[in-house]
Amino acid sequence: MKRILTLVASAMIICTPISAKKVKGYSCTSDNVLTFTVDSIDYRSDLTRVYGRVKGRPHTSNRIDEVQYIGGGTALKSNDIDGVDFRRYFQWEDNGEIPLEIDFPATKPVTGVQLLFTTPRGQSTTTAKKIATKH
Repeated sequence: MKRILTLVASAMIICTPISAKKVKGYSCTSDNVLTFTVDSIDYRSDLTRVYGRVKGRPHTSNRIDEVQYIGGGTALKSNDIDGVDFRRYFQWEDNGEIPLEIDFPATKPVTGVQLLFTTPRGQSTTTAKKIATKH
């Protein structure tokens, strides 16, 4: 039994992705169509996940049909979103903010990205740049 537990624990350590890199500290600008703030970007071997918050006027609605990630000379189309559903209307609650996790195919870390949101009100662009940190 002790050997089995040791093997299972070893397998879990071996299967854990070592190449994942979560990058925090972005300065963001958005246009007037949709306001999105990037909290962090998790660069994994199997996907790139953008964590952030979409903001709007409380008790109004909007819809996100798709999101594109443009950075480092590549353009990637999102393949999943958590917090709202693609192509379905959602409503902002009292605080006017919804946390989102947006998944893209795996890519390498870059210092600046653009996220293009397709909405019924047109395309919205959020530009996120890594803030330089002093050591």
